Parts: sequence; C-alpha cells; structure tokens
Amino acid sequence: MRFMIDYPLLSDRDGGAWVRPESMAQLAGDAEAAGVDAIALTDHPAPSKKWLEGGGHETLDPFVGLAYMAGATHRLRLMTYLTVVPYRNPLLLAKSMTSLDVVSGGRATFVLGTGYLRSEFAALGVDFDERNELFDEAAEVLRGIWSTDSFTYEGRHFKAVGQSLRPAQVQQPHPPLWIGGNATVVRDRVARWAQGWAPLLGGPVLFRTARTAPITTEAELAVMIRDLWDRVEAAGRTRADIDIIATGGPERPGRDAGAEEHLDAIGRLADMGVTWTSAPLDQSSLAAAREGLARFGSEVIARIDR
Repeated sequence: MRFMIDYPLLSDRDGGAWVRPESMAQLAGDAEAAGVDAIALTDHPAPSKKWLEGGGHETLDPFVGLAYMAGATHRLRLMTYLTVVPYRNPLLLAKSMTSLDVVSGGRATFVLGTGYLRSEFAALGVDFDERNELFDEAAEVLRGIWSTDSFTYEGRHFKAVGQSLRPAQVQQPHPPLWIGGNATVVRDRVARWAQGWAPLLGGPVLFRTARTAPITTEAELAVMIRDLWDRVEAAGRTRADIDIIATGGPERPGRDAGAEEHLDAIGRLADMGVTWTSAPLDQSSLAAAREGLARFGSEVIARIDR
C-alpha cells in the first residue's frame, strides 16, 4: 500500500497559512519524511463563485503548484488528482505534463478526468456535451506525441503536422496515466490503456457539487473492482498493470482514529486490490496537519508492508 495527501488550499483558515509558499514546501517535506508517497493538487481553472460558496474548493494551477513542491522534495511523487482533460488543447496539456515530469526528475503521476462543471466548461469555451470525445482524443494525442519525435494528428479542433515535444518526458514510455470516476466508461478506459483507476468515494455531502454518484460502502467498491478486473482480463492485460487508489475510502476511519483502526481499514482495502490510499490530514491548522502526518507516519505507515 502507498499513501498520498491532497494538499488543501484554505486561504480563509489559519491566517492564510495554507496558501503561503513556505507552508506548501514545509508540508510536502513533512509528507516525504513521514513516508507518504505522493502529494496531489486538483484542477479548477475557472470555477464560479456559486460553486465555491456551495461546497467547492480553491485551487492552484496543478502543474505550477506541483512543480514548486517538486523543488522542495526528493522522493515524493507529484500527482494531479485530478486534471480535467477537455479544458485544454491536448498538445498544451502534453507540454504541461511533460514539463512537470522533467523538472521533478520523473516523479509525475497524472490522474485524468472528464470534468463535471458546466459553468466552468462554458467559461473556458469548451462544449460540455463533447467532453467524452475530447477526453478520448486527448488520450490518443498524449500517448502519440510521447512515442514519436514528429507527431501528426487530425483533431476535432486542431491539426498537428510533425509536432515535436522536447525535452522529452523522463519516465518511459510516459508518466503513469490514471483515470478518475465511477462510470462504466471509465473502468473500460482503465482496462484498455491506463495505469490506474481513481474511483470517487464518499458520502452525499462530499459529492453535493459533483454529478458522479459516489461509492459509499466497501461492498460497492469491491463490486466495481471485480468488474474492472473482468474488463482488464478481456483487454488482455493483468492486474499488475493497474493501480487503484481509494482516497478517504468508504468506511475509512477519520483523522482521530487510532493506529489499529487505520491498519484494519488499510488491510481491507488491500484485500480488495487497492494499492494506494490517502493519509489523513488534519485541516484545522497547519501545525495540526504537520503533527498528525508525523504521527501517522510513525504509527501506521512504518508498519505497512510495502
């Protein structure tokens, strides 16, 4: 089992400490020292005020923020969790992703999604109803330009004629590509070409701003994982090809739980085939988050067979 934290941008808490660059570097370093394997930022370039005030969250450009954290760490992987693929021309997306892989020395992992905020699509001039087609096209472009020095492609809204991406990515054949979401089409994409699946877990409060039905129990997650394995086998791939991340998973204990409760929950997830999960992060203050990470590292992560 490996562990990640999703860095929270909370400008209205703790005197603005969470959005100070020194705090980001500090917490990333603390996570690395605690044995956490990845730190993540999400992607909302143009959210509405209504969404932010209705349960949404602040964001940085994930590629900029993660590149900064890369400079403050040595081992920690830098993860988009997730980036909304249809928002960007796929060649621009490839450049941002490759740049992060280069400046981090090959530590980037990209969780990709189709997005769900209609107002954000409209603000960015992207057709919401076209998002699945744009996602599939971008997946072809990313894997294509990472595999050739002269890329040619006839896209829905662009044309590539011998484009080249230099410097090239560090990880070969390309950085890991995971897909977020619970829809059947997501599991089908994962089975065919991705390196990981990020199901969306949690209760109705957490998902009041999203269109995806959440997974709320371990039994539901287990059913979907079994369905994924069937699709993986049909695609001629193996379970070893796919990571599964369950962040804050169903029936997971909260940040105040004891080490044994955490270990039991992690064991149940591992038995289902989950390979990554989230480390709890106390968001009441930066000091509490740092202290909690250190404790979780010594009491839980250090006891996990990885």
